Amino acid sequence: MLKLLIAILIFVATLLLVNFKPKGIPIGYSALIGGALTLILGISNIHDVVLVFDIVWDATFTFVAIIIMTLILDEAGFFDYIAYKILGLGNRLGKAFVLLLLLDAVVSALFANDGAALVMTPIATSIISRSSIDERSKIVFMMGIGFVADTASLPFIISNLVNIIDATYFDISFLLYAEYMIFPFIISVITSVILYYFLLVRKTDKNQELPSFQPTINDQLLVKLGFPFIAILVLAYFLTSFAKIPVAMVAIPAATLLGIIAKRRKKIDIYKVVREAPWQIVLFSLGMYIVVFGMGKQGVTNFLASTDSTLFSLPSPFNVIMEGLLFAFTAAFMNNLPSVMINSLAINSTHSTNHFLLALVNVISNDIGPKFTPIGSLATLLWIYSLERKHGVKIPLRIYVYLGLITTPIVLVATILSLWILFL
Repeated sequence: MLKLLIAILIFVATLLLVNFKPKGIPIGYSALIGGALTLILGISNIHDVVLVFDIVWDATFTFVAIIIMTLILDEAGFFDYIAYKILGLGNRLGKAFVLLLLLDAVVSALFANDGAALVMTPIATSIISRSSIDERSKIVFMMGIGFVADTASLPFIISNLVNIIDATYFDISFLLYAEYMIFPFIISVITSVILYYFLLVRKTDKNQELPSFQPTINDQLLVKLGFPFIAILVLAYFLTSFAKIPVAMVAIPAATLLGIIAKRRKKIDIYKVVREAPWQIVLFSLGMYIVVFGMGKQGVTNFLASTDSTLFSLPSPFNVIMEGLLFAFTAAFMNNLPSVMINSLAINSTHSTNHFLLALVNVISNDIGPKFTPIGSLATLLWIYSLERKHGVKIPLRIYVYLGLITTPIVLVATILSLWILFL
C-alpha cells in the first residue's frame, strides 16, 4: 500500500512538472526525474526500463522523424502552397473554413496531430488576422483548427504518438490498423467539421469575403516532390507492415533522405529544422512510461483492468461507449500519453476476448478525449502557448472548456460507434 501511494505521488508530481514547467524545465527532463525516483525508491527496476524502452522506441523515433519531415516540407512552402490552392476554390468564410478543416484533417492523418497544429496554425492566423471577423469568431476558427488536428489523427499508426504506442504494445500492423480505423476517421472528421462549421456561422456571416492568401515558397523542387514523396512513404508503410518491420525503420530513412535533399539544395536551414525537432519527446516517453509502469505494478493496472471488465460486460454498444468515456476522462485529466500507456496495460490484464477492439477504443478515446481539457495533451498545451505568444490569439480557459464539453462527447461517441459497427 505504501509503494502504491509513493507511485501515485511520483506520478502526480511528474505531471505537475510536465504541465507547469517550473524554471522552464523541459518536459523530457521532468519525466526522467519521475522515472529516476521510481527506480531509486524501488517502485520499478532495471528490467522494467528495458521493457519500457522496447515498447516506446519505435513510437518516439517515428514521431520525431515525422515532425522533421513536416518541418522540412513546411519550410519549403509545401503546405502554404496547398492552402493557397484550396482557398482558391472559395474565399467566403464558411466555405474556406470547411476547406481548411479538411486540409487540417489530411495533414493530421499523414503528419500527425502535432504536425497539423504546427503547419495549420500560422496559415489560419494569417487568414483571420487580415479579416474583419469578431474576436469570438476568431477563437472558434482557431479552436476548430486545433480540434480537428487531434480528432483527425486516427487513420494510420503514424497519425498520433498515442496510436504508435498502442499499436506497438498490442502488435497491430500498419495495414490491420488502417483497415479498421479509416471509417472512424471519416466519421470523426465529418462530425467535427459539421459541429465547428455551425459554431462559427451561428453568429457570423458565412458569406463574408476573406482576404487573399499568398504562399511563401522557399524551395520549388521540394514543393513539387512533396506529393510523390508522401505517396511513396504511405505505400512503404503499407508494404513493410506485411513483414512486421517497425514503422520507425521507414520513417527515419525517409526523414534522412528528405533532409539530405534539403541540405544539398541549401534553401532551407536543415540544422534549424533538426534543432526544432521534438527530441524531448524521446526522454518524456521513456521517463513517463517508467513512472506509469511502476504505478501499474503497484495495483493501478489491476484496478483499471477490473473496471474495464465490469464495463465491457454491459450490453453492446453501451459497453464500448462506457469504456471509451473512461479512457477519455483519464486522458483529459491525466494527459493522453500516460493515459494510453496505463490503459494499454490494463486492457492486456483483462479477461476480455476482444483486446483488439478495446485497443482501438483506447486509441480513439486518447486521441479525442483530451479535448475536454487543455491539459489533455502536450500538443494542446504547446498549441495554446504558441497561439498566444507567437500569433497573439488568446483562448480563455472557460471558452476552451465550454467548446470542449459541447463538441468532444458528440465526436467521441459517434466515432466509437462507427468502430463498433465494424465488429458486428
